[in-house]
Formats: sequence, C-alpha cells, structure tokens
Amino acid sequence: MKKIIAALSLGMLVAGSSAYAHTTTKPQDQKPRNEMRGAMKDKAQKSPEEKAQMKTERMAEKLELSAAQKNQLQELNMRQAQEMKAMHESHKATSEKTPEQRAQMQEARKASHEKWQAELKSILSTEQYDKYETDRAEMKQKRADGKKRHKSGEHKKSGEHQKRGEYKKQQQGM
Repeated sequence: MKKIIAALSLGMLVAGSSAYAHTTTKPQDQKPRNEMRGAMKDKAQKSPEEKAQMKTERMAEKLELSAAQKNQLQELNMRQAQEMKAMHESHKATSEKTPEQRAQMQEARKASHEKWQAELKSILSTEQYDKYETDRAEMKQKRADGKKRHKSGEHKKSGEHQKRGEYKKQQQGM
C-alpha cells in the first residue's frame, strides 16, 4: 500500500512540475510564432515598386546621392525588382525542384546581381561606391559574427537576445 501511495505521489509531482514548466516558460507579452512570421510575410508581399523605392531611399540616405543619381538608381532598382519577381514566379511555378534547377536559379540570381552591381558602379562616384562596398563588407561580417554567436549560444549567455527583444518593443511603441 505504501508503495502505491509513493508511486502515485511521485507521478503527481512529476506531472505537476511539467505542467508548471509549460505555463511559465513563455512570457505573457510574447507574440505567438505565427504572428511574428506575419511581419516577415508582409515584407515579402511588397510589390516590386515598393521594394525598389525602399532600397533606393535607404541607399540615397547612406550614400548621399544627388537627385540625378537617385533617379538613375530608382530605375535600376525597379528593373532588378521586376526581374527578381519574374524569376521567383517562374521558379515557383515548377512543383518539383531538382538540385540542377536550384543551381540554375542561384546562378541566374547571381548573374542578375552582378549586372546590377556593374550598373550601380557606373551611377555612383568612386567615393560613394567605396562607401557602399565598405558598408556591405561590414554587414556581411556582422551577419557572420551573429551566426557564430547564435550557433555557440553565446548570445544567450550575454543576455543579448533579451536586449534585442526589448529594443524591438521600443521600436514598435510597446
């Protein structure tokens, strides 16, 4: 009889602690994942015109472009955004994607980007293009460092992941 009571109480203890762990691990103000992904879908659903406009505005601000350069860049970004959308649609139309098809798509995107870069270089001054390249290299390095930190779990040890969440809340006005 004592063994049965001990087994039941142990079972209830384990069940109670796991139920408690499930209810307390998620902060109350945190959005469900599917709602967080909604913001990414909104970004992906922007029209090529909107994407080109955003990219042009961001680059014009960072590189201090003249009005003529800004207009040329807008046209270039518009062409690229439409081209990328067409590539995406054609790739999306095929249901079964073989590794060869994926490699072709990647090569097509790479060729399109190289063409865009060559045209960009002709629009920008030498100093502006150097600044663009420097900014790109810095961003690439930050991304690489972030991936390393994330894989190692270092961002959690430093509490940085919580700081980012607080920053995003501030930006969203929460």
